[in-house]
Amino acid sequence: MKSVSVAILALCAVLLLAACATITQGTSQLLTVEVLNAPGSQCRGTDAAGRSYAWANTPVSTTVEKGNGPLTLRCDHEGFESSTVIVESRTADGLAGNILFGGGVGLIVDSMSGAAVEYPSPVRLVLKPDNTASPQKQAEYARLKAQLDAEAKAQAEEEARYADEEP
Repeated sequence: MKSVSVAILALCAVLLLAACATITQGTSQLLTVEVLNAPGSQCRGTDAAGRSYAWANTPVSTTVEKGNGPLTLRCDHEGFESSTVIVESRTADGLAGNILFGGGVGLIVDSMSGAAVEYPSPVRLVLKPDNTASPQKQAEYARLKAQLDAEAKAQAEEEARYADEEP
């Protein structure tokens, strides 16, 4: 009888620990939006499940639900053109623990709860000044855009290198 109790207890422990990301990281996250050249921008986002979110007076953070596919983010500020970006979700860090310790049960639980993925935070972007902007604002935009483009390229190269190293 004692061995049955121990087996049931062990099974419960495995099932509880299996959903590591759901337990340790939850199914929502703080997502920060920074508009580098237009602080105070108003941003709105909608995920693939149709949930809407707002970021007023950037830089600011808002709680978003994870696991709902890409987030379409639109930012506006007077004196600038509106900008829309797609924020893709990526695999959450806690998912590796499921594969190592929890096996398939944890992977299924975290995938179903949304905890298996997260959005990169902060989301950093620049708004293009409208045609009445000063040459200084235009130059600042060009400099910041080039900087963000270089960072995105370096990130993509790093992710590609990491993907090549995986078995």
